[in-house]
Amino acid sequence: MDDLERDQKILLWQNKARRAGRGRKRRNLYVITLDPEVLWDRDFRQQNPGYIEGMPCVYVGMTIHEPGDRFEQHMLGYRSSKYPHRFGVELAQELLDGFAANAEVPDAEQEAALAEWLRRQGFAVWQN
Repeated sequence: MDDLERDQKILLWQNKARRAGRGRKRRNLYVITLDPEVLWDRDFRQQNPGYIEGMPCVYVGMTIHEPGDRFEQHMLGYRSSKYPHRFGVELAQELLDGFAANAEVPDAEQEAALAEWLRRQGFAVWQN
């Protein structure tokens, strides 16, 4: 992807975010699988003392964008945490199966609840 194409995508995403900010648009949870090399990062390991070796490493987030668009943003480094940008492998929405999101709980708490649910299963999880 050349710089012009990247810049056009960023402008599109920024406009979409502005429009969503004016209204109360529901946020989307998403999960990105991370390369196991992320386990060499001390901060990441410290956040996951209950990690079961062999289980996936993931990044959990919430966005007003479609999860596929947000994954692409992370890969391009646009408003990205270092973990999905450097270690992101693929979008893994199937990992949401079985997670019961509660509509009464604020969005920020939904993200944390998903991260904790995955940790209880032995995943290594990063969530901002």
